[in-house]
This record gives sequence, C-alpha cells and structure tokens, in this order.
Amino acid sequence: MKKLLFIFLGIIISFPTFADNVATCLDAISKDKEIWQDMLFDHDKGIFKDIKDTDDITDTMVEENKNKIYTLIAGNIMTRCNKLLGDFSKKQRATIDFTHNNKSYAFDFSTEKVFEFIDLRTGIVVTNKRTYSSGDVMLLSDFPRNTKLFSDECSDWTIADNLDDDGAVNKIGQSVFNEFGGSKNEFFLDFTEGDNRRAFPGLVLMDETGSTKEKIVTYRNINTGISKAKQFAQSLKSSECSNQGLSVYLVALDVKKDTSSEKKGWMIAAGIGGGAMAWMGLSAGVTYTFLAGGVSALGAALGAAAPGTMAAMALGPVGWIIAGVGVATATAIALYPSEIEDLQQVMVIDGPYNL
Repeated sequence: MKKLLFIFLGIIISFPTFADNVATCLDAISKDKEIWQDMLFDHDKGIFKDIKDTDDITDTMVEENKNKIYTLIAGNIMTRCNKLLGDFSKKQRATIDFTHNNKSYAFDFSTEKVFEFIDLRTGIVVTNKRTYSSGDVMLLSDFPRNTKLFSDECSDWTIADNLDDDGAVNKIGQSVFNEFGGSKNEFFLDFTEGDNRRAFPGLVLMDETGSTKEKIVTYRNINTGISKAKQFAQSLKSSECSNQGLSVYLVALDVKKDTSSEKKGWMIAAGIGGGAMAWMGLSAGVTYTFLAGGVSALGAALGAAAPGTMAAMALGPVGWIIAGVGVATATAIALYPSEIEDLQQVMVIDGPYNL
C-alpha cells in the first residue's frame, strides 16, 4: 500500500486523482532515478541523505524538509512539465511517487504552493489570434506590420498625445491592476512593428502618471498572473473590446531560441526556490545554463556574478537541481512592472480567454 506524505499548510478535504497530462508528467518525473529518486535519497546530495536505508519516511521528516521538497518538485516541473504550467494552475493538489526501503510513497502537495518556488516573469497579451495554446511561442513576425489589432475605443491609439482616460483597457486596467498604481496610472495595449511598438504586440503596458515612463505589467507568480489575466478578460467581455475577435493570454516574457543542440527548440528563464534565473529547454535534448543577474541563494552557491552583470555557466539539469534543493526559503510572490524591452517572442502559459 502506498503511503501519502502531506506537504501543505492547512486542511484538505479530498485527494483528487488526475488522469491527465499533469499526472502523466509527474509520473515521468517519479520514474527518473537521477533527477528525482537520487535527489531525495543519495547519501551525498539527497534531501534525506542522512536517513538510514531501513528507516521509514514520516510526515515529520517531510515537514522538516518541506521547502527543499517543494524546491525539488518545482525544479522538476520546470524541467519536464513547463508546457503544462497552465494545467498545473487548475489543480489544487497533485501527487508524485517515490520509493524507499522497498515501500511505495507519494508526496501530496499543493500546486498553488509550488508556484511560490518558481520565479517566472509573465505578462498579459490581448490579440486577434485565438489559436495559440499553452506552450506555444508567439513570434513578433506572427503579427502583420503596421496593423491595428484592436479599436481605438478598446485601447488608445495615440499614447504620446495624452492617453485616453475612457479607453476600455485603461478603465478596466485601473481596476484590475491595482498593484501597479490603479487609477494613479494608465494602461494600454502595445502596437505592432512599424506602428510605434514598444515591446510586443498586444502586451498590456502601464503609462506612469507624472513621467514619461512606460512599463510592462508583470506578475512573477504564475497563479497570480493567471488570476489577473482571467479577471481582466472577464471585464473586457462587456466593454468596447468585445466582438472584435480578441483573446487574452498569460505569457512568459523571457523566452529565447536554443541553438545549442541537435534538437532545436525554445528556452524559458525561471528562478527556482529563491535561486538565480536559469534557462530551461522546452524541448528534449537542450542544454541548461544559469544567467546570474545578481547574487542570490542559488547564484552564490554557483559563483554568480555581482549585481548588474550577467554570467553564463553550462550546467546539466542534474547539477542545477542539486544546487536548487539546498535552498530552504521559498521565493516571495513578486508583483512589479518591468522596464520596456524589445521582445521578439513570448510563450503562452494560459489562454485563450476569448472576448
């Protein structure tokens, strides 16, 4: 009989079983000895490295190592299941199996909690393309140059001449994006290439009142980002943005082409368990590198660069997970706008939410 070990704060009523892609991916993780089983019990590097081979695993042991376990689960999800982040957000709980002392166990964990250990920059895109799904990459070249994606009543077309207070995106943005100043600031959708694009077509931007600064509305906790994207889309349905064939997506902002392997694909950047941002492949066979934008718990352990600089170090997937599980503090749920930057592509995390 399999023993369930709980890593959660609070009381749960039931333990649903998911016969879906999430469960399939977690099952694949549980069967990988090197980056799962060894990370738990290897006597040199495992979370439970000091446990005797004949001892049973108890809930007390799990509670004492809860943050390390969540960090390990988060790292594995970002390695194997990063195209399913939207699916994970729809689950309250999930289980992942392991074995010890010839006994079967499973961690029953909070999917909401695990996202507190993943630092991933997300933004919200409103576009007239409805065919993207989770894991798809939107390219700048997907959007025709010098083309309006939305009406002037939906989002103002003439930002430089004083943003229209009555634009639907602005009014609803001031209500939904209260973390970014609410009614103190103004909000609009970015334009296409050749039409005064700032960052990426359809991306929600903030115009900071009393200055010339424009910033990207950014959520670094996936659950928070999805919640805000859904709230924004629901409000837009009854606005001047409706009946234009528009859809809302939550997207990852840090995405780049991987050219380091035979299986060419895309890479997404995220920090795990308070660590430095790492580029992780979206397709099998890619390499993994750390981008150290400053000293952090994980970055310092790997000899990261000083703040304001960037260093890249080749590190296999097992290596970064080993470094990651030593981090004992979860990341804070960060909410703040990012500076305007040239984005050539973004990756869909969740959506479309059709208007």
